[in-house]
Amino acid sequence: MIRDGGNKRRLSLGIALIGLPQVLLLDEPTTGVDPKARRIIWNIFSKVQALGTALVLTSHSMDECEALCTELAIMVSGRFKCYGSCQHIKSRYGAGFTLLIRMRRCEDVDVVKTAVSRNFPGAILKEHHLLQLNYELPKQPGTTWSVLFNRMEELSQEFDFEDYSLSQTTLEQVLLRVLKPFF
Repeated sequence: MIRDGGNKRRLSLGIALIGLPQVLLLDEPTTGVDPKARRIIWNIFSKVQALGTALVLTSHSMDECEALCTELAIMVSGRFKCYGSCQHIKSRYGAGFTLLIRMRRCEDVDVVKTAVSRNFPGAILKEHHLLQLNYELPKQPGTTWSVLFNRMEELSQEFDFEDYSLSQTTLEQVLLRVLKPFF
């Protein structure tokens, strides 16, 4: 008898794949499965998709959605709030960009905060921990990756950063943003 939730889920998936169905409906397919098994299951799903099976799944794991979905819908209270490719949803519904700066010296922190505010109007300091600053940069007309990186390169010449990174809003952040009015 199988009592482990992860093993039950794997067995259920194996049974569902028998006969290679045209459409496979999955509810939280990797919940309770260890990370290694999750990757194996994702690889199986990719192969099944390549063979022509359409996967329709529900998931709270945005990593899973990004790995498996060509189209994504975010549903809140039984209504679709967002629909499109992962990139479309991040671009359309995301807050903008995330800037992470790691500094070498603590005496630079306040000066760097002022410089970031000057170079990135509307920047919101989300977290400050020791020598690390984490900002949310809102979408602004004309803001492109090249503009952001050019500004950061100028700042890195002025200050002795250990490093910095710029990234697009994640699907997880979009989900939290879409859900925020409901909590």
